[in-house]
Amino acid sequence: MPSSKTRVAIIGGGVAGLVVARHVVSRPETYSLNLFEQTGQIGGTWVYTDETETDRNGLPVHSSMYRNLRTNLPKEIMQIPDFPFEDPEGPSFVHHSVIRQYLLDYTQHFNLYPHIKLNTLVKLVEPEKLANGQVIWTVTYTDLATKVQTVKTFDAVVLCNGHYTVGHVPEIPGIDSFNGTCIHSHQYRMPENYAGKTVCILGASWSGIDICLEVAKYARKIYLSHNLPEPIDAKLPKSVEQRPGIAQVNDGTFVFRDGFSAQVDVLIYCTGYEFTYPFLSPKVQLKTTDNHVEPLYKTLIHMDWPNLFFMGIPAIVIPFPMFHIQAQYILGIVEGRVKLPSPKQMHEEYAKEKQSLLDKGVALRHINKFSERQWAYYDEIAAAAGIPGFPPVVRKIYDHCGKMREQDFTTYKNYVYRIVDRENFTVNCCKPC
Repeated sequence: MPSSKTRVAIIGGGVAGLVVARHVVSRPETYSLNLFEQTGQIGGTWVYTDETETDRNGLPVHSSMYRNLRTNLPKEIMQIPDFPFEDPEGPSFVHHSVIRQYLLDYTQHFNLYPHIKLNTLVKLVEPEKLANGQVIWTVTYTDLATKVQTVKTFDAVVLCNGHYTVGHVPEIPGIDSFNGTCIHSHQYRMPENYAGKTVCILGASWSGIDICLEVAKYARKIYLSHNLPEPIDAKLPKSVEQRPGIAQVNDGTFVFRDGFSAQVDVLIYCTGYEFTYPFLSPKVQLKTTDNHVEPLYKTLIHMDWPNLFFMGIPAIVIPFPMFHIQAQYILGIVEGRVKLPSPKQMHEEYAKEKQSLLDKGVALRHINKFSERQWAYYDEIAAAAGIPGFPPVVRKIYDHCGKMREQDFTTYKNYVYRIVDRENFTVNCCKPC
């Protein structure tokens, strides 16, 4: 007899996939679950590897983690709301290995392993409309050890395949003539590799700054090239010189947009990532151009296929807690507790929101950068799902952290935060600032 349970497929075993799985398995009488993970481990981008090109299965390395990375948010607000860190003491900005262990503990605590298929590559996710109008999904996947291919059917699919694997590489005139080392931050692992080199780092967002500060301890010279409206006003190392974007490259000579030129040994692109869903059927008709994924309602639900969900789209957010809310909102939709507008209404609402942001001067590629918009988003979908939002102290710590980073991004990770209650926190500096 066919099961009466709602069949859910999750693609990807990083944080987003694990959080969705945790909420699905909490309702065993309602759902059956398969989580597909192409690597041999859970954790997604938080699994460090020295490999930079292909993994043991010959697939592109998924993780962009570098050896010395520490979180850029305090663990006190980064943690998943129903699973606090075991050790509340110690630094707030922790090494990536701490997060990795946290995710292993989370997976064990909520007994997710029985539902996870490791070393399993999803080849195709395709919708099928039944005679009664219901949409189901066929998922074709391959066991990478046995090479056996299987097709299974699901009632809902949640895509959690990550956003830090395929680097965005902008076109630079003459770059093909460059005979030095050229990598994306996705391939960056350790700063010692650049000892005595002249390095150009293109991009000055989170990873660009972080990698710049690391490499500066070893490189002879760094040109931090970016198109920010003003130079970064901070305590950059003396070996770092800011320049505007790269106008062109002639062999090893980089010409910047201000006319300045310099000989460069290494170029590191810190220019963001592409959203990619290579397994999605063309029937889904998804657009991912210019770092923008559409048509998605609430940056989460495909408007034309409302049982297909996309996790991890918003940027400049507190991701782990956001996933916690998004996952419960998704299950509210699947269970019919959260009523979506009609596809036509969703498209109209989305178009209006998108145009409003464009009219305010937000570029299309930046629409997914929520920043201050994140708080209203959390409140809205939490209320719709009938679950608690975040206490005010979360935003207060987030804002304080951002302010400290603006003042000096070389020292903001020295601050230690402690939550006192829903409204209040303490902060101390664990090193001289």
